[in-house]
Amino acid sequence: MELPKRKSPRIPGYDYSTPNYYFITICTHDKRCIFGGPEKLGPYGRIAWECLREIPQHFPDIKVEKAVIMPNHVHAIMVVTAETEEHSRRDLTIAIGQYKMSVTRKIRSMELGKKVWQRSFHDHVIRNQKAYEKIWTYIHYNPQLWHKDRFYVIEEECKQ
Repeated sequence: MELPKRKSPRIPGYDYSTPNYYFITICTHDKRCIFGGPEKLGPYGRIAWECLREIPQHFPDIKVEKAVIMPNHVHAIMVVTAETEEHSRRDLTIAIGQYKMSVTRKIRSMELGKKVWQRSFHDHVIRNQKAYEKIWTYIHYNPQLWHKDRFYVIEEECKQ
């Protein structure tokens, strides 16, 4: 049986190495709560946070401006800051892939075979200051409003 082809979540023809602000959401596998409670990270959540903070060390032209680790997803405003000839080094898609791989590797060193992420990630190009402020506020208050989040699930792991 041939499986249907999944539609790419990337904007067709858009160059993700273009200097801009991006709202990123990365969900865990099956949206399972593995990162701890929304206001108190567990061990896997601390790994996700540590790796997120390390992105600019590996990709100097990508900055994580605002971020939050939620029980089953990560939100971030990421900024591609400069245009150089070395596009693939700064490419946002590659940076997110490296981030997911680093988090997975560290978590699997604690729990062999643990599935961490769903395929790909959601991105939104932030087009103006008003949109930026709305997204920044959403990320900032997301832990307090977890019960209203579209990714909210009632699960024991989320209450840690």
